[in-house]
Amino acid sequence: MISISCQNSINKPSTTKSESIGPKNGALLIGGGGMTDDMWHVFHDLAGGESARLVIIPTAFDENSINYDPEFKILERQFKARGFDSIQFMHTRDTAIANSDEFIKPLKTATAVWFTGGRQHRTADTYLNTKTHTALNEVLERGGIIGGHSAGASIQGSYLARGGRGLNDSYKLISNPEVGFSFVTNSAFDQHHLERNRHYDMFELLKIKPELLGIGLDENTAVLVQGNEFEVIGDKYVAIYDGTFWSNYFNEIDTLETGKNKFYVLKNGEKYNLKERRVQRNKFLKPKNLTSNEQKEFAGTYLFEKSKVLWNNIVVENDTLKFQIVRRNIVREPIPIYAYEKDLFYDTDAELWFHFKRDSIGNIIGFDKRTHKFIDGLNQRFNKIVE
Repeated sequence: MISISCQNSINKPSTTKSESIGPKNGALLIGGGGMTDDMWHVFHDLAGGESARLVIIPTAFDENSINYDPEFKILERQFKARGFDSIQFMHTRDTAIANSDEFIKPLKTATAVWFTGGRQHRTADTYLNTKTHTALNEVLERGGIIGGHSAGASIQGSYLARGGRGLNDSYKLISNPEVGFSFVTNSAFDQHHLERNRHYDMFELLKIKPELLGIGLDENTAVLVQGNEFEVIGDKYVAIYDGTFWSNYFNEIDTLETGKNKFYVLKNGEKYNLKERRVQRNKFLKPKNLTSNEQKEFAGTYLFEKSKVLWNNIVVENDTLKFQIVRRNIVREPIPIYAYEKDLFYDTDAELWFHFKRDSIGNIIGFDKRTHKFIDGLNQRFNKIVE
């Protein structure tokens, strides 16, 4: 195998020690080990659904696993059972092959890539800074998704958390090689986190590399990264090591004293801002300013399409846009909503997002009220009452 430098030469946006940057386009599914049905659903949907073209890279496997199933038929059956029909495999231990135009052809049309578990250093040793690495970034640039759990999670960060084990030693978080694919910059993803009692190991790494954002992923749990934000999906928890502490009980972000080792966990549906390194609660967003006339454009009465006993008012009170639920003779207190971007508002208390819709000539005709869930089944749709 041809040796290569561990310095990542792929062009990345400039960052500071206080920032981690996700992919500009596309998405990442980064899991701690194992997959829930929701995680599979999200990966399949963002891969393109029935039209998905999936590439699986099993290079993290050891030789015994590969020799047991050299054509990867077991893996293929698992992904076909999850709705993937177009599946190709890419595997080599030879960096020269990984750097060839012929080898990377499957990635040129892929809408999704999956990295298996195993040992992440095997993947890095083969593909880092090759044409394969470049082609993986191009999958994201086209809007595709890259996923993986266990070793397939660690490889997606900039630092390969979780090294090998000596004959008379325990597993170390400090790795050799150290450099990952940097789909998320200035980051280290550890896996099997709470399941294997690894939740204090990250402090060892951060003493040496304090610029890193440490993220611990438990089994059957993942983060879905889109842009500079991720959302937790799964049954358990994601641990955050960012030099602060947060609890949804108080809903406040506390800065830690220097040298204090503390982390916190996020659960299914909770969001995190990678660039700003903080929990992404609506409470912490900065709203855009709207003029009085702009606010009045959104005001009106909207009828819930599945019922004639529930409707919603958007009103302006004290120069603040507010949302109010009315159900028969029950009228709730209106709650403020704030502009996030064009036709998109948020509510600081209930974690709701309001997506206003316009007709072909630009008039507002209704809105969707959504929770932070990914799956669309809980969305409520509203239509404005014709006056």
